[in-house]
Amino acid sequence: MSMPAPRLIDLPTGRVAFRRAGEGPPLLLIHGWGGSSRHWLGAFFTLTSNYDVIAIDLPGFGYSSTPRAPARLRTLTAATLELIDALELDEFAVGGHSLGAAVAMLVAAARPDAATRVILSSFGLPRSPGEAELMGWLHVSLLTSSALWAPWLDLWEPWQIAMRPITQVAWTVPPLPVVLAGHVVHNPPEIPYAALAVGVADLIAMSARAGLEAASTTGDPTVIAASQALSVPTLVIGGREDRLFPPDAARALVRTLPRAGLVLFDRCAHVPMVEVPGPFYSTVGAFLMA
Repeated sequence: MSMPAPRLIDLPTGRVAFRRAGEGPPLLLIHGWGGSSRHWLGAFFTLTSNYDVIAIDLPGFGYSSTPRAPARLRTLTAATLELIDALELDEFAVGGHSLGAAVAMLVAAARPDAATRVILSSFGLPRSPGEAELMGWLHVSLLTSSALWAPWLDLWEPWQIAMRPITQVAWTVPPLPVVLAGHVVHNPPEIPYAALAVGVADLIAMSARAGLEAASTTGDPTVIAASQALSVPTLVIGGREDRLFPPDAARALVRTLPRAGLVLFDRCAHVPMVEVPGPFYSTVGAFLMA
């Protein structure tokens, strides 16, 4: 099974792209900040014999258009729910990575009778009251910054799109992808260069406004509320070397979830489906079959 081509669908929040392949119960996958549905390449190779795998490009990412509304958590969740309705998914498992994990939690909380299982990768909650207060301050700061910058970033977007081919060539010249990946993966030289180049290309394809607005998910209080509301079996997956969401943050998330388990991979940082794809998808497959 190769990576399916993106399909486009017009939804109330805007034009959204998604990839779909496989037979079986639906499995909806949601990428993280700066990513796209291409981050789930391994799912299309390993899970499509048993599942109808659907990977969305969130609004403002990948092939999806920049939404008219601010690309904050509410809009990203609304677009995902609209896609679920458009595809007539009565039941589904949902998985998300980083930012996508926050969206996955809100989706599952909004559809408790439809979501059967939840997979949260590379995500966590504040580890202390002090950290929670800091995250709350950062959330408000990012909301304010994104609101101030949004009009200017909308004006700049046509130029960003026009310059994208040149930017992609410049940013994918070795060793730049390896250097950039050092912030999110444990050992970049172990990752196939093509995978690193895809990550850089997805980052460049991200709408500047959507990227800034989506970053305001940091510290969003609705995330904690959604985690407490989840009643379905949930698996939290992380890397022991993740500096963005360290293992203790993943453990804090598990303590909040009513029915959750935790798997941590050695020699893995923030992108386990790329760094340790075999163990990652084996773990996901076993959880879905349990």
